[in-house]
Amino acid sequence: MTLRLASFGLIASLFVGVIYVITKPLILESKEEARIAELYALAEPLLSDGTIQTPISKELPSDAPTSLVRPLLITPIVDTTGQIGAVIPFRSTEGYSGTIQLLIALDKNQKIVGLRAIDHRETPGLGDKIDTQKTDWILKFNGLSYQDLSPNEWAVKKDGGRFDSFTGATITPRAIVEALRDTMSYLNTHPELLETSQ
Repeated sequence: MTLRLASFGLIASLFVGVIYVITKPLILESKEEARIAELYALAEPLLSDGTIQTPISKELPSDAPTSLVRPLLITPIVDTTGQIGAVIPFRSTEGYSGTIQLLIALDKNQKIVGLRAIDHRETPGLGDKIDTQKTDWILKFNGLSYQDLSPNEWAVKKDGGRFDSFTGATITPRAIVEALRDTMSYLNTHPELLETSQ
């Protein structure tokens, strides 16, 4: 009986292992396709004249905020005159259920043309309202540059800032606004980080 159970366990483990090996590349490919789709959705306002280029990896100075992913992967958007914008990843480690991964598209004047949460584990029905399929909350940042607001206004209303939070869920919007503020402030001070040679 014990031998039979051990054999069954071994066969089941091998089966799970084989399925994992087969599906892992498909999962990675699916995630990459989703990332590219998000890039195009974010950059859409710049794509009537511009095109998305190959991402460029840049090392960050030691004073960069924790919201910026290291190394920083910049996806330039160019037209016939040169670079007209960029898409970069950033994150908040202060989400209710862990890290929230985000993408932001900026034009050449560092105005936000698109912002999306691309990976998170926030509570369904509360924190997941950061998804564009649930609400348009995250779209309210479009058109803003860091200098359009005072540093204190880059916060949720509960903290004296400009941005709404969700009923019963302040942690998630606060996490995103603070990460966005830190990212935008740093890029405003270091615009050369967004410049590429393409």
